[in-house]
Amino acid sequence: MTSASAVVISAVAAILVSPLLASWTIGLTADRASSTMRWWQPRPVGAQRLILVATVAAILTAGASRGAPLVAWWLFAAAGCVLSVVDVQHHLLPGRLVDPLAAAVMAALGVSVLMAGEPERLLRAVLAAVVVGAVWFAVAFIAPSAMGLGDVRVAALAAGLLGWTSWSAVLAGQLAAFGLAVVTVAILTITGPHTGRAMQVPMGPALIAGAIVATWL
Repeated sequence: MTSASAVVISAVAAILVSPLLASWTIGLTADRASSTMRWWQPRPVGAQRLILVATVAAILTAGASRGAPLVAWWLFAAAGCVLSVVDVQHHLLPGRLVDPLAAAVMAALGVSVLMAGEPERLLRAVLAAVVVGAVWFAVAFIAPSAMGLGDVRVAALAAGLLGWTSWSAVLAGQLAAFGLAVVTVAILTITGPHTGRAMQVPMGPALIAGAIVATWL
């Protein structure tokens, strides 16, 4: 599959499943006590939300088409769209999605190991996830108001995917994430309301987009 074909196929597939992705952005933030539906069950979605999710999903999955293995990166980008929207709107990275996503990504990496016969790639991916996850957990422990466990999970997952390629890719992903976080802070400072309270910065989009950017570096 050529690079152009991978980009087109990845984006089209994301657009096709965008109604389900959009419904997840609602289900993951619904009140579980009052809702009779599971978060993953399809819900009615307004046109504005559907267009937003379809656009973000197409952009992220098209960008992730350069990553290897492609299935793992597509899953990361498609679910990353949901996480990004939820994080921006609610400052939340729900473990109900991150945990099964991590399991699906690891399964895809495991299948790739069986097909390619390169167990060292999987070992490096696991080590990268553990190392980066430990660093982010330490930061979250020291400054819980600035970072949550959802950020730790997503950072570890992104590092694991990049670790499949190389340690330099892991470093590039971290640097790209911090760079995008700075841009996020700047945008929020300019456009957000100034209430005198500490600014809440959604790190999920920066971590997800940073990992995807690193696949192109």
